[in-house]
Amino acid sequence: MKRFAAGPIEPHAATAALSPDQRTLIERLALAPRVIVFGAGHVGRAVALAAHAAGFRVLVVDDRPEFADPGAYPAELTVRAASVSDALAALPLRADDAVVIATRGHRHDATVLERVAASAAGYVGLLGSRRKQAVVTEALQRAGVPIDALRRVRVPVGLPIGAVTPEEIAVSIVAELIAWRRVTSARLI
Repeated sequence: MKRFAAGPIEPHAATAALSPDQRTLIERLALAPRVIVFGAGHVGRAVALAAHAAGFRVLVVDDRPEFADPGAYPAELTVRAASVSDALAALPLRADDAVVIATRGHRHDATVLERVAASAAGYVGLLGSRRKQAVVTEALQRAGVPIDALRRVRVPVGLPIGAVTPEEIAVSIVAELIAWRRVTSARLI
């Protein structure tokens, strides 16, 4: 017997439990968290592929149609050639969303970060150095983005494993995404 009931599912709740009368197994089904990768360059593409391999639902957004080519990705990934504004207008961010910002430069990173820092997304990560963090954070503070929203951004994104190649960087980022998805506390490694 299968019964389906709509209702909120806590992101870190147990996936199965016995019913109060101990006679029925209740299994909670939920969609995998969504990873939205802004930037479809070498690192963005590697992050998208690694996140997909790790079981995340993946959306890649780039404003350059030659980079946002659905044919360059597995069919299960969603790829959009769109501006940041158009992409975010089409998909409201939720607590089970992770945003990875890997665009082609500080200006583009700042555009995305300005829009997502204070969003409902449960995870926001920015590819780059601590220097980039300082430059972008200072500019966004002056633009009126709340400092608390900027403090929650993971910069540099990913676990510190000494990654160098796009694929290694992707592994470090996706490892951090897995920790975010699986760890019961809000604190990441």
